[in-house]
Amino acid sequence: MAASPSSSSSGVDPSQHKYDVFISFRGDETRLKFTSFLYRALIGNDINAYIDEISLEKGENISRALPKAIEESAISIIVFSPDYASSTWCLDELVHILKCQKEKSQIVLPIFYEVDPSNIRKQKGSYHDSFVKHEQRFSNEIEKVQQWRQALEEACENSGWDSRGKSEASLVDEVVKDVKEKLKYIGEGVKNMLEGLETDLESANKFLEDAEEKQLTDENVRKWLLEMKEVMYRADALKDKIKYEEMKRKAESDSEAQRH
Repeated sequence: MAASPSSSSSGVDPSQHKYDVFISFRGDETRLKFTSFLYRALIGNDINAYIDEISLEKGENISRALPKAIEESAISIIVFSPDYASSTWCLDELVHILKCQKEKSQIVLPIFYEVDPSNIRKQKGSYHDSFVKHEQRFSNEIEKVQQWRQALEEACENSGWDSRGKSEASLVDEVVKDVKEKLKYIGEGVKNMLEGLETDLESANKFLEDAEEKQLTDENVRKWLLEMKEVMYRADALKDKIKYEEMKRKAESDSEAQRH
């Protein structure tokens, strides 16, 4: 792993995850090479990964489907290749990924594929050339260009991998291993959360039952008890929803693996 700060997985809401991983990449450069190998390896390890050409349903609007898939993923992997920044589509994806990192605590893992991370951070080399063209094309939307620049800088602050000096096979193995560990951590957090929620619900239910048995007559207390019951019902429904979403996600992951 690169020696830059890692993203935290605290605050990740598992009930919102349809996918384990979303992969952002420049199709012309890596679709038939590294990204394809990585996707197959993730699926082969029972990791439900989203990649546009395979995961996109027929008839789906790609401009709406991709942002939604990003939001519904626990982890986003960004494959930075030499020509990544030439695609405004990729840059918009990147901005949305970082928004999800900030607002949903999504885990972001960059892979610097055949490109120097400093060229991305400082927009040098091919990244500089791409932004010269963007500034000309979007001269009336310079704020958008600045947003892309900032997104590239922020993305490089996440811990990731530099492909240079590594075989693609070993790099894929490293990425898959790390993703599995992070998903396990998230899964353990879900399990602990559910166990804690169930314990709290049991304690609260016993308290409410005891209060009802004492037939409290104070109107304010009775009103409070009714409100507490409503809260308990909602908490119980939330617990069931989380369990259902986890089972649904696992079933979808198993189905995706069987397709490949």
